[in-house]
Amino acid sequence: NQGNAQFKAKEFGQAVKLYEKALKLSKTIGPDAADLQSQVESQLTTSYFWNGISLYKKRDFDQAVDQLKKAKAMAASINNAKIKNYAHIYIARVYASKGNALLNQKKPDAAVVQYDLALKEDSSSYQAYYGKSLVAKEKKDMTTMMAMVDKIGKIATTSPKAAKVYNNAKYITFTTLLNAGAEQLQETHPQKALEYLTDAKKYHAANADMYYYTALANVSLKKWDAAIAAAKKALSLQKIEKSDIYFTLGQAYQGK
Repeated sequence: NQGNAQFKAKEFGQAVKLYEKALKLSKTIGPDAADLQSQVESQLTTSYFWNGISLYKKRDFDQAVDQLKKAKAMAASINNAKIKNYAHIYIARVYASKGNALLNQKKPDAAVVQYDLALKEDSSSYQAYYGKSLVAKEKKDMTTMMAMVDKIGKIATTSPKAAKVYNNAKYITFTTLLNAGAEQLQETHPQKALEYLTDAKKYHAANADMYYYTALANVSLKKWDAAIAAAKKALSLQKIEKSDIYFTLGQAYQGK
């Protein structure tokens, strides 16, 4: 009864302690307390879950996971499919949030550990894939970054929330690849620049700078027809200053 009172007051941590004590006493009594034990187990399962959520909101990630895992385990034992499923989802979410916190603290390797724990719990955790894409971006690992974003894209086909994250991830990935291509052009590595720009096109096709840089790379590689096509596309997309694009188009025609 004390546990019920604390649960109603949303003091879930206190409710957990009282229900745990009640459960221990019920087990000690044995069969005579079977009905009471069943009620306590049901209430304790729910209390573990909501205590975990409360701790998650307070950013006490480790304690939140501990409580949610207890909720999941007890829910399985009493056949509470709803709590089991929600606890499963939130465990992954807490791991991903801890990963985000570590990433903000400039601890990318520790963040990846948390993201992997999230994915081990729930392979459809788009938050974890997004976090791993950001770590890969920081490490300039373009292959992994794109692989993680593509994972989000698959989940986004059936999840509106994942779709919002995917749109943001695509923009970041496109910008990162575009900038990488520009850097390779400055370092006179046109073939490598072209590889980055080709990948960038997968995430955003209608960008004047991308086609302009592609034209520049193809001029350097003496691929005149490709340069002309890219420069024309850049002109069709550019709404303001176009003189640099026209100059590059002129070089391509001259080369051809």
